[in-house]
Amino acid sequence: MLERSRLAGLDGAYSAHSLRSGFVTEAGRRNVPLGDTMAMTGHASVATVMGYFRAGAAAQSPAARLLDDPHEPDLQDPHDLP
Repeated sequence: MLERSRLAGLDGAYSAHSLRSGFVTEAGRRNVPLGDTMAMTGHASVATVMGYFRAGAAAQSPAARLLDDPHEPDLQDPHDLP
């Protein structure tokens, strides 16, 4: 995991938990139905999958930005605002 993160140019220590958390958080941010997210992660318990959801800081991490559409404006950047 650490080697793949380094090859992707990501700084910091990422783990399988980081990837699951990032996926669950991004799915929630994009309003993916929880049942669909759980089907993808293999979780049977809502409480368990919600333990991976990070509403704050994770959505702003560089790893989360990798999932953005490069053609969409970055609403966090005032230079990209319409």
